[in-house]
Amino acid sequence: MPSRSAALVALLVLTGCTGVDGNPTPPPRSFSDVVTIDLDAVSPAGVDVLDLTAGPDGALALLADTADPAVTYLAPVDAAGVGEVRRVDGGRHLLVMPDGTALVVGPGTLTRVPPGGGPDVVPLDADATAAALSPDGRRLYLADERRVAAVDPSTGETAGTVDLDDGLTVQRLAASDDGVTALLSDARAPDLADVAALATWDDRLRETARVELAPDQPASVPFGLRLAGDGTAVATLSAGGDEPFRVVVVEDGEVTASHAIPGTDRTPPDLAVSPEGRVAYLPVAGFEVTSGVITLDLDSGEQLDDVRLCDGQGTFGRVALGKEALVVVGSCISSDAPSSTAFALR
Repeated sequence: MPSRSAALVALLVLTGCTGVDGNPTPPPRSFSDVVTIDLDAVSPAGVDVLDLTAGPDGALALLADTADPAVTYLAPVDAAGVGEVRRVDGGRHLLVMPDGTALVVGPGTLTRVPPGGGPDVVPLDADATAAALSPDGRRLYLADERRVAAVDPSTGETAGTVDLDDGLTVQRLAASDDGVTALLSDARAPDLADVAALATWDDRLRETARVELAPDQPASVPFGLRLAGDGTAVATLSAGGDEPFRVVVVEDGEVTASHAIPGTDRTPPDLAVSPEGRVAYLPVAGFEVTSGVITLDLDSGEQLDDVRLCDGQGTFGRVALGKEALVVVGSCISSDAPSSTAFALR
């Protein structure tokens, strides 16, 4: 059987090639147009972006009112701008069900907002620091300082929990239909240096794998996590050495690739991954680099494309890859007052 790298080379050279399921594998998305969207226009006082996710109809943002952070809004965002804004108070994390129902996770509450319907609030036995929804919408996974929980997203009832060992902190969660993956900071090393690690549990919360992401360095800090359609995990982190900012690929519980992230002097806080796990889209920024988005080949580490978002410095947050556009939230840094902005790349 040809290796994953060999298969990728064939895809880049040949046209009409197919993936493992016999269907043509799409080429990496390229972006020729950038639409800048003023999110602060949602409220007279401006907004702060709490979360961003992709849904069936495009990206959806969870925004907090700058004047009163307890006031939060759901705002559809795409290349056409901001859609109909709906007030949903008390949220921290945002996920979207396959039918378009938004799930807003707050301290002790889960708010379900169906398309065209009013919010339905149910109690939640968690104060989540991270959240993820399985692609089929059947399981909501939540993490706090002491455990990971599986929750029924229709009722908020806890279906199962697993305790975290002392010294483990969940940075991000990502879910498949078969279970949940956690990007961890592990402070249990004898020298007390934190290291970035990845742990996977099945849908019954039985641990199936755990791997350190930068074993060549004594310390590392995790940032972003995404899963491809086949369950391949892609994470960003910072570590020491000559290539401190990295994107790491984990397949079947093993690190299969680790690449330096070019064109940046800081770790991207988030990323998007193509459905087949072929490329990553990473927002890069820094003091002496172009602020924008790069497309990185996850097999070779080659930069395939770049798109400038700011003329000068910028700062970026969450990323969502939809059918029509890649949406990045952040702000260009200039002499003007800071603003919450969405960039729609298409």
